[in-house]
Amino acid sequence: MKERIKTKLKGIDRDYVILLVLAITLVTIGTVLFHEMEGWSWIDSYYFSVITLTTIGYGDLTPDTPTAKLFTTFFAIAGVGIFAGFLNKLMQRRVKRSEGRLEKRESEKK
Repeated sequence: MKERIKTKLKGIDRDYVILLVLAITLVTIGTVLFHEMEGWSWIDSYYFSVITLTTIGYGDLTPDTPTAKLFTTFFAIAGVGIFAGFLNKLMQRRVKRSEGRLEKRESEKK
């Protein structure tokens, strides 16, 4: 059983999994804290977290309380780096997969 699990985990990119877990955790923490600090709905809190971390920042929601403003600054600074790292890793995986498919097609033509 242990060896079967090890075999399945062998192909998993550890950095990708770590960054994915960090990104999900960050969005979850942001959602909960904005909901509690600002009294926004869960959807608005989630939306604001994602919009902030992706640096889109529409400006339709803004924190009003000093605590939320302070939290947002640290949330954005820490979160943008983690989110950018995750998106970078995701794109690297897609490129690698595409290259593998291309190499396979090339070898089948020969």
